[in-house]
Amino acid sequence: MDTKDVMRNFSSKATSMKVPLLKSVIHHDAASSKSSHSDGSFNNWRVPSSNFGNVCYTPGYWEWVEDVLPRHKEILELIKVYDVVYTSLFTYDYDDNVLHAFCELWRPSTNTLSTFIREMSISLWDLQSIGGLPVQGHFYDEVVPSAKELTQTNTQKELLLPQSCRYLFLAFYILAKDDLQEVSVHDWVKFWFRGPNRYAEPPQKVSKVRATKPRLNHNPSGHIDSNFLPRTDEENAPFVELDVEESLRDDTNLAAFFACWLCKFVLLNKKVNHVRASVFKVASLMAHGKKFSLAVPVLASIYRGLKEISTSSNLSVENIIFPIHYVYGWLGEYFGTNHRANRSH
Repeated sequence: MDTKDVMRNFSSKATSMKVPLLKSVIHHDAASSKSSHSDGSFNNWRVPSSNFGNVCYTPGYWEWVEDVLPRHKEILELIKVYDVVYTSLFTYDYDDNVLHAFCELWRPSTNTLSTFIREMSISLWDLQSIGGLPVQGHFYDEVVPSAKELTQTNTQKELLLPQSCRYLFLAFYILAKDDLQEVSVHDWVKFWFRGPNRYAEPPQKVSKVRATKPRLNHNPSGHIDSNFLPRTDEENAPFVELDVEESLRDDTNLAAFFACWLCKFVLLNKKVNHVRASVFKVASLMAHGKKFSLAVPVLASIYRGLKEISTSSNLSVENIIFPIHYVYGWLGEYFGTNHRANRSH
């Protein structure tokens, strides 16, 4: 415990006094208000080509989201992910200068942002209220189940894992190229969603430095029609190819979507825009109505990514990937950095 001089000012009389200043062990190396890059190592700030995993356009993905939201609304609301699935219907632009300033003031030792007013941080509550991510639920863990686990039953002779999980693995191995055991988000969406494509790829942005607010955005309108039609023969094609029973098609479709959504929008890793087989277990359980705490692993990923940025000696060559769109949302909520823009037609 240290002491600190403070000023008291009651009525017209000002006096100084010493008050105790409690210091946590984790603040021992962070007592100074200087940022981790106050030595000027951010003077040559440059966002790497990976854009820290910034959300990008994938043909067919927006159409798939618009199909999933009304078709599976009941289950999405049950497991508290309807809103966060809806948010994946858009791209998230940012101002490079704002991101630069934020990273300079971020202190990875305490996971806080030092401002002139106070210290702030991104919290689980923020991810729930701003991003729609559920805080409560089962522990999220990625693991590839064994072949035995895929067919294992309980005492009531019920499968421990939904049958949709097996179909996800079957599709994965059909799509995996050579011996790399990798499937791109593009190929995954193309295989599972056979509906019409209505959205073209947005034009490339010339600069991330904003002198004025953007005039147009090229995202979907966000309007979700509550009515949906039965699947066409073309839309049923992937289920026919995998020999999925008709009674399991909705469950399998939602599980396939969750697998894509988790890798593309929620929990990115170094292999950007690739689907990981390790999410199939969680994806199939979510499609079956099991609720997972997604805010906790997302917050951990954000903290790790911001620490990697703060401790990097050369950002331009780093492969730092994390769900940075939640940081943009947080900045917009607390600092008003977001702007409304008219939608292009």
